[in-house]
Amino acid sequence: MTERLYLSDSMLSAFDATVLSCEPQGDGYLIELDRSAFFPNKGGQPCDVGTIGDAAVTDVNEHGERLLHRTDRAVAVGAAVHCELNFARRFDIMQQHTGEHLLSYCAWHLFGAQNVGFHCALTYATLDLDKPVGHEGITEIETLANRLAAENAAVTATIYETEEDLKGIPLRKHAEGLTAPIRIVTIEGSDACTCCAPHVRRTGEIGQLKIIEAIPYKGGTRCTFLCGMRALRHAQTMQDTVSAIALRFSTARDQAEAAVQKQSEDLSNAKRELRQAYAALDEYLAKALMQDAEDVNGCRLIVRVLEHVDAKRLRTLAGATMNGRALTVLFSDTGERVSYLLASNGIKPDTGLLIGAVNTALSGNGGGRGTLAQGSAKRPSDLPEIAEQLRGYFRNVLLHE
Repeated sequence: MTERLYLSDSMLSAFDATVLSCEPQGDGYLIELDRSAFFPNKGGQPCDVGTIGDAAVTDVNEHGERLLHRTDRAVAVGAAVHCELNFARRFDIMQQHTGEHLLSYCAWHLFGAQNVGFHCALTYATLDLDKPVGHEGITEIETLANRLAAENAAVTATIYETEEDLKGIPLRKHAEGLTAPIRIVTIEGSDACTCCAPHVRRTGEIGQLKIIEAIPYKGGTRCTFLCGMRALRHAQTMQDTVSAIALRFSTARDQAEAAVQKQSEDLSNAKRELRQAYAALDEYLAKALMQDAEDVNGCRLIVRVLEHVDAKRLRTLAGATMNGRALTVLFSDTGERVSYLLASNGIKPDTGLLIGAVNTALSGNGGGRGTLAQGSAKRPSDLPEIAEQLRGYFRNVLLHE
């Protein structure tokens, strides 16, 4: 069995060991050592990577009681090897995990919210709380966690051989199903809970803690957070973003939100005015369509290509032509694509069938049923000619209705 060095010394970045076994698997090998500081994929966080001799360690997992290191090459069984961790990765993950302990303590201390889930990826980490916490509460949790981190309290891991030894120790969380010996991670003056993972030595090493998102999740709250350099990089990115927005609006950073809000209001007003203008324009356009309509067997037939008319306006325009027996076919020509709509009133042919001819002529896709059908296609260069051909087709349909 491998001696787990990370349980007692989370800062150990290099060690010597003996290879107990080396088994091929796929395009790599699984190596077991007599002692190892490599933490496996476990406890909601990714494993350590590094080297065993000249072999690169790309993954570490537990298989029963065995700790197996996946490598890119074989190492001789019985060989004495020098091993090194990618300690920058290890330390970053320790910052996130210790930060999670501190945030969990603050959520529990302030609101009685329990941590029911933790996941640490290589770019973000999430903490799941068992009850809803609003924006102000999240801010309180974040503020208290940063205040406690700044106190630079000691973070220690102690292994207790029996459950009896744990009596009297105020634990925030005792994971279910654990058997002795049990490892307790304690943050001096605040948190204590069961945990198997490596942690920083003092809370000051966590760096800044920043909750970047809090959303409802399974009746509780999922917090996405960043610690240390991750939090710093996020702050730098946000500052650059706000600076770019402020520059675009020719204003100071602290006025950027107001400038965006004003533009949003101006845009809403402009859209409303544009809708009103389109409504007035469509009244005139609908009248023009009616004047140019062709009477076919007592039915009004309209087939028209409309340039630079948004497809969303076709239904309103067609609806305005539905007085009496009518068949209206409108094309919205915006350059690269063409949208089309068929509307009918008081005639037997179903538009769901009639649109098939348009789909075929334009190599488009569309459908519908009853009195309305619509579709779209890549704009053909001879769209006007195709529209005229379709006019003849629909004229013939109405003549033989």
